[in-house]
Amino acid sequence: MADVIELDPVETLGAGAVGVPGQRAFYIQARKDDVQLTVLVEKEQVAMLATEALQFLERLAGEFPEDPGEHGASLAFEAQLHEPTVPLFRARLIGLGYDPARRLVLLELRERTPEDEEAAEAEAEAASESGESDLLPDDEGFVARLYASRAQLRAMAAHGVEAVASGRPRCSLCDFPMDPDGHICPRWN
Repeated sequence: MADVIELDPVETLGAGAVGVPGQRAFYIQARKDDVQLTVLVEKEQVAMLATEALQFLERLAGEFPEDPGEHGASLAFEAQLHEPTVPLFRARLIGLGYDPARRLVLLELRERTPEDEEAAEAEAEAASESGESDLLPDDEGFVARLYASRAQLRAMAAHGVEAVASGRPRCSLCDFPMDPDGHICPRWN
């Protein structure tokens, strides 16, 4: 059974990176009351989540228009990461949803994908046939469900875009990231 963590609604929601460009770790972080959840993600996941979140919010606005007061004040500070940034798990799957009755967006982070679960079931079945079923965990991993306002999701997406863009500069020839101490460009070969 999955360990479900639900922060409903979050007080803060953020995305960002810790470390120097080229050696950064990316996180999604949420807080409610005295509980802070930090989840490790990939840089590409942050970039894709930011893009998808903005498109998702745009589609929502057509069907469920935002109230003028729903935009909220600037949430830039709240969208930043706050110490400590110790992740509980690494997200493999990220999804978005919407609760129209409460006017809240759902951000769901899963430690395992359906393919991971299918592989684990196959391993468990093989282990039970060979009599080794006690050796395999029956843990489905963590699932975090974060309910946030559209303004919070928008601020998290904007901060995530900034974090991704603040990485190493790209080579104009090969588009690979360049390190401060030099770059061996494959196009010069």
